[in-house]
Amino acid sequence: MTVEDQLKERLDAARLHAIPIRELTESDRPALLTHLLGLGPDDRYLRFGSPLGDPIIKNYVDGIDLIHDEVFGVFNGHLELIAAGHFAISRPDAANPSAPRSAEFGLSVSSAGRGKGIGTALFVRAATHARNEGISVLFMHCLTQNKPMMRIARKAGMQISSSFGEANAFITLPPGDAASRVAEAMQEQIALFDYAMKRRMAGVRSWWPALASVEPS
Repeated sequence: MTVEDQLKERLDAARLHAIPIRELTESDRPALLTHLLGLGPDDRYLRFGSPLGDPIIKNYVDGIDLIHDEVFGVFNGHLELIAAGHFAISRPDAANPSAPRSAEFGLSVSSAGRGKGIGTALFVRAATHARNEGISVLFMHCLTQNKPMMRIARKAGMQISSSFGEANAFITLPPGDAASRVAEAMQEQIALFDYAMKRRMAGVRSWWPALASVEPS
């Protein structure tokens, strides 16, 4: 690897970690629903493999177990969720409790958030979280025409198999270590601070027109 390649790799990594990604909580469920309902038919098809209608998407969001699984999100300056990554952990195998644990990652990015590396950053966050949770295999299922997801899978070095227009990709992860745990904790703190600042600015914007209309006495 040349010096230029090394610098580019470090810059790319810095950009990914600069994107504030926050773990969603129960209070964020309405924002997640709004985000997914805002996807057009084509984007819904790529995300779910079918252009799901609004009621089915609502049932999907209502059914997400935010205690067992994780959903990571990116918010814009107006506190709108513009990207979400669903990290779903497989249930333990009762017949083989010592079997390696795995998790599936699903991703959606609104049109306003594309081309900024957000999808890749969400994947990196999910992979780091998987390592820290003792998950040894992370996999993704998508349509082969879902170019962003296929690009993420290839860039991550995932093993990909495809048939009949669908693709399965997986990667075996190393165990978590002190560096991965610190990295995840720091990113979560940065994301919480970022969200708090955006919420404060949103509050300022909400009362600024009324304040500006007040004439001095």
